[in-house]
Amino acid sequence: MLLILFVSLSGCSHHQALPPGVVRLRFSVLGQKNETDLAQAWVSAFEKEHPNIHIDIEPVAGMGYDMKLMMQSVAGTLPDVVFMADSLVPTFTRYRVVQNLWPYIKHDPTFNVKDIYPQMLETGMDDKGNLYMLPRELGVVVMFYNRTLFRRAGLPDPPPNWTYNDFLRMAKKLTLKDNEGRTIQYGFNANYYWPGLWGPWVMSDGGQILSKDGLRSLLGTPAALKGLRSLIDLVTVYKVAPVPDPSLAAQGIDLFAQGRIAMQPGVFPSVPVYRATMKQFDWDVQIMPAGSVKRVVTMGAAGYGMSSQTKHPKEAWEFLKFILSPQGQRIMAKLGSGIPALKSLAHDSCWRSSKLPPKNLDAFIDSLKYGMPWHDTLAFTNDEVADIVNTAFDKSLTQQTTIAKAFQDADAKIDKVFAQEKSLE
Repeated sequence: MLLILFVSLSGCSHHQALPPGVVRLRFSVLGQKNETDLAQAWVSAFEKEHPNIHIDIEPVAGMGYDMKLMMQSVAGTLPDVVFMADSLVPTFTRYRVVQNLWPYIKHDPTFNVKDIYPQMLETGMDDKGNLYMLPRELGVVVMFYNRTLFRRAGLPDPPPNWTYNDFLRMAKKLTLKDNEGRTIQYGFNANYYWPGLWGPWVMSDGGQILSKDGLRSLLGTPAALKGLRSLIDLVTVYKVAPVPDPSLAAQGIDLFAQGRIAMQPGVFPSVPVYRATMKQFDWDVQIMPAGSVKRVVTMGAAGYGMSSQTKHPKEAWEFLKFILSPQGQRIMAKLGSGIPALKSLAHDSCWRSSKLPPKNLDAFIDSLKYGMPWHDTLAFTNDEVADIVNTAFDKSLTQQTTIAKAFQDADAKIDKVFAQEKSLE
C-alpha cells in the first residue's frame, strides 16, 4: 500500500530519457479534456521556442486535485508548475505548495506585470500582498440572457445601467404559465449556494458578509438580510425563478440552454458551451444589475503557480511567463478557454472575432470596475461553513423558516467554525 501511495504521489515514473542539457519540468493540471488540451497547446508552442526545456503534463482526474497537491507537498514530490484557482491560494500557501512570484517578476524586466488587469492579479495574492498565482484569464460574472425570449415578451435588451427593479420587472414578464397554471418558462435561475452569487447580491444592497477581522459572519445582520431577501424572494414571493433542483445539474440538464430560463448569471467559459447548445436561440450577456445601493460583480480567476519544491525555478518561470505572454494568451483565447488577462489584448481578435453570440463582449471588460474580489467570499468556501450556509438557503427557499432566523442561526454556527480555525493557527 505504501509503495502504491509513493508511486501515485511521485508522478514521475516512466519518463522518457532526455538529451544532455535538456531540463525536464512537470506541469500539473486538471484532468478535464479542455484543460489538458489547453496545457498541450501551451507546451507544444513553448517547447518549439525552448528546445532546452521538456515539459511533462500530469493531469489529475476527479475532484481530488487540491488533496493530491497537498500530499505531494508533504511527500516532497511536487511538480514544478501547478494549476491553481483563486480559491486554492489560501490552501496552497498554507501547505507550502507554491512560492511567492514577486522576486521573479522584480528581477525580470522582460515581464510586463502592469499589462495584467490589476483586479485579476489580486486574485492570486494572499492578504499580505504576496503573489502565488499568475491569473490566466479575466474572470467576471455577467448576466446571460436569451434575446429570443426577450423579443417574444416584447422586451428590449437589458441596458448596462439596469437596476434590480428593472431586472425584476423583466423577470416577471418573462415568466410564463400554461393553461393549467404550471410554469413553463422562468425569468431567472441561478446557483443560490454559490458565494459568487449571493455575496455581491448582499453587498449591492449595502450589506457585508464578513466582519473586518474575518472572525464573524454577518449574513444575519439587517443590511445583509435585505440583499438575501431580494434574492430569495425571486423564488418564494415573485416566483420568477424555480426552486433549486440539484438533480438537474447532476443529470447535465441546463434549463437556460433549453430556452426554459430567460436570464442566468455565468462566466466566460460558458460561452463556447452555449454557442454549441443554443444555436436555435439568439442570446447575449450584460453587466449584472445594480442593487439598491450600488453595483457589485464577482471576480475570480484560474491560473498557475510555481512549486515551492522545484529544482528548476529559472525554467519554471520561463514557462509561467509564456502562459502570460501575448502568444500564450492568444492560444488560450482561441481555444475558447477564457478572456486574456492582458489589458493589451482587450480588443484582440483572438477572442472577439467570432460572429457567434455574445455580441456584447464589452460587458466582461466593463464589469471589472464593479468587481468584488473573491477574497471576500473565501471564508465561506470552507466545507463546513458552506454546508451551514447551504442549509440556511434550503430552509429559506423552501420556507421552512424565516430568512432572518435561517441566517441568524447560520451566523452563530459559522462563528464557532471560525473560532475553531483561529485557535488552530
